Amino acid sequence: MCIIGAGPRGTSILERIAANAPEILGDREFAIHLVDPFPPGSGRTWHTGQSELLWMNSAAEQVTMFPDSSVRCAGPPYPGPTTSRWLEESGRGALHDGRYASRPAQGHYLQEFFSGVRTRLPANLRLHLHRATAVDVRHAGTDRQSVVLDGGRRPVAAPQLVLAQGHTDVVADAPPDDDRLVRIGPARADADRLARIPDGAPVLVRGLGLVFIDCLLLLTEGRGGRFTRSRHDGRLRYRPSGREPLLYAGSRRGVPPYPKPAYTLNSPCPPPRYLNAEACRTRLRGPGFDFDRDVWALALQELCWAYYHELFTSHPDRTRTDWTAFSAQYAHFAWNDDRAAKLVRSAVPDPEDHFDPERLTAPLATHRSPDPLALQHRVRAHLRDSVRRRREPRHSAHVAVVRALGAVGGVLGELYNGGELSPAAAAVALRRFSVGAFLSSGPPPLRMEQLIALSEAGIVTFTGPGSAVVTDEEHAVFHATSPRVRATYTARILLDARLPEPDLARTADPLLRRLLAAGHISEETAPDATGRPRPTGALRVRDGHPLDATGRAHRTWYVAGPEQFPHAGADAGFFRRNDEIARTVLRHAAASSTRPTRPPRAATP
Repeated sequence: MCIIGAGPRGTSILERIAANAPEILGDREFAIHLVDPFPPGSGRTWHTGQSELLWMNSAAEQVTMFPDSSVRCAGPPYPGPTTSRWLEESGRGALHDGRYASRPAQGHYLQEFFSGVRTRLPANLRLHLHRATAVDVRHAGTDRQSVVLDGGRRPVAAPQLVLAQGHTDVVADAPPDDDRLVRIGPARADADRLARIPDGAPVLVRGLGLVFIDCLLLLTEGRGGRFTRSRHDGRLRYRPSGREPLLYAGSRRGVPPYPKPAYTLNSPCPPPRYLNAEACRTRLRGPGFDFDRDVWALALQELCWAYYHELFTSHPDRTRTDWTAFSAQYAHFAWNDDRAAKLVRSAVPDPEDHFDPERLTAPLATHRSPDPLALQHRVRAHLRDSVRRRREPRHSAHVAVVRALGAVGGVLGELYNGGELSPAAAAVALRRFSVGAFLSSGPPPLRMEQLIALSEAGIVTFTGPGSAVVTDEEHAVFHATSPRVRATYTARILLDARLPEPDLARTADPLLRRLLAAGHISEETAPDATGRPRPTGALRVRDGHPLDATGRAHRTWYVAGPEQFPHAGADAGFFRRNDEIARTVLRHAAASSTRPTRPPRAATP
């Protein structure tokens, strides 16, 4: 077999193959080819040569590459340390903000994990490493198929293929022929590209997510600036080096995602009550199915239920009754907004403790002043409040919402993987659940404090919600405006600080591009507002197998898309899916090796 991609996903599948091989293959020989131009284990994203200013976005004590006994899979567990414990024991890196490893440190952890897997491979498994890029598949879908590598290297014979390339780049549209303008991105933060920005230059920035935070640190602290903590009020201040550009940054919501929580929830998360698999199946089978009415409404009820469960069980001093009494009444009133709101007002005295999804997901919705200076104060106040809520456990109900959102997203993911959720409904779900990234995929709290300090120092100016950038070709400048702010910001440099949307038709991955052109894989579609099918940019997959242009599944090809790092002790689906792929691969190999071979043809006289 051949695994394309030797990052965390591909390496984990290799580990699961090694763990399951003795049971399924016995002592039969099996060759595994691992193809990646970057070092195995860390891959491209976690390579060890990048800046120490770039951090992981998950707490190191939670992240693991070792499937422990909590994982409900057929294969045996492989216990091992979390990133945090490994760094402590190996001394290979410090934790930042008390909990977060740098990306180079995580890269060393991943490379060590790969080394351990390689050392433990059973003797009958032969691993072949190829520091190369896969560019094509010959005789695709047959027992004679082989993977073509770049540089004229010898093709790799592999009847089974795992696609585990992770996040792939997209070929950007060619900009207008004007060397007076500079466009950077959309792409992950790249120190070489950012070096093109002159000292002190104004820069318009689209996006306030994690790519923005990475670029921000490379352009400020990476250019010699320093953050210091005031002894007087404990607040962070920024001392410029004079080499920083001036960043005018905006996004759809106008504020960055919420920072990661600095604490964990003590109370157990209740199982899904409103949006579980059976409830979804009932509505999916109903006439005139509508995702917003039939599923998203359930999701909002689930988030509300999780919020108040955490508030009542962990902070009873802020309620007038106990959870048992409140939940019994709320279960009856959940579908009546007025009665449910009245119940909440009587049981939860402080309006700040009421669950308000609009306030949570659109923090600037009530901002009315068009004064750009007033906006800066409003955004900084929101950032300080978000840091406080994610550092003080008394606000843990907000974290419970994030956890519940992940749980209901998992329900929908399982239905989609099982073919029960249509591509059209899945496309709507992805749009709706994009709020999950806003609530849960922000940076560590210290990064948000640093952003506040950079805003106060005048390095960062927020341009407002709904910010849009247009190109003034006559004057060779970009303009950024927000419908909510009376200001226009102008620059000759545009930084798209965001990852590109998936677009299989414009992928920079040469293998996917060639397979798509040959019809061996295809692009998923979903109906638009008029009901016509439109490409979504995603690879068309059913039951883990890619579909070709005719809709036929490649049964010996497996798609292992990118996922967040699994958490220890959490029965992570990452491990369960990898184990399932590994066992399917091994069963196919075992069946192939026991098939009777065709007798040789008689020689012609």
